[in-house]
Amino acid sequence: MKPVAAATDRDVQQRPWAARFRPVSEGGSRELRNTMDQSDEEIVSRVLAGSSGDFAILLQRYQRPVYNLMFRYCRSEQEAADLTQEVFLRAYEKLGSFRPGHSFFSWLYTLACNRAGDWYRKNGRRIRHEQEMRLENENSPSVHLSGQERELEKKQQLALVETLLERLPHRTREILLLRYRQERPIKEIATIFHCSESAVKMRISRGLQQLQDMMAGSSPGSRKT
Repeated sequence: MKPVAAATDRDVQQRPWAARFRPVSEGGSRELRNTMDQSDEEIVSRVLAGSSGDFAILLQRYQRPVYNLMFRYCRSEQEAADLTQEVFLRAYEKLGSFRPGHSFFSWLYTLACNRAGDWYRKNGRRIRHEQEMRLENENSPSVHLSGQERELEKKQQLALVETLLERLPHRTREILLLRYRQERPIKEIATIFHCSESAVKMRISRGLQQLQDMMAGSSPGSRKT
């Protein structure tokens, strides 16, 4: 994962945890290791009580899923890093609105989804064009392959799935990714998107069917000549 954009001197002065906007080395610092067994809610309480540096613990825990979300939208490591920093800065500023007893990850991910949606509304046309070009290249006719060529074809198929995911409606795509890539429970996904568990299950079912239909329609043999 590419380091998140470095914080400015002003950021560090106002928010001591901002200096940690970069991947923490494996295992983290001793300070962070000693607090990793504490709940998110306990850490939030300490931050609100004045220990702002403890926000770095939450950053370490959730920087990767937020970054991955942003990268899925913008496909740029640097831009995803910048957006990730924005989300955590916004979370820090809005921390007082977090309700104890609820999932901090759900609250944070909601902020991240909102920021990703704002970005995509402004830049979506360009991204969709790039995806169409990439999909066209990946749909060249297949031949019988073996060895390294077969492995390459497998990677191309995975890339095709990623491209087709981007064609799904925003909410459907994020629900599928939360469920199958991050393995989040249905109940938590329902909380993030402020809907019922049955609505989440319906979105998942429809999204999987849409992916199957698009996969069938994008295979070389399915095209009309």
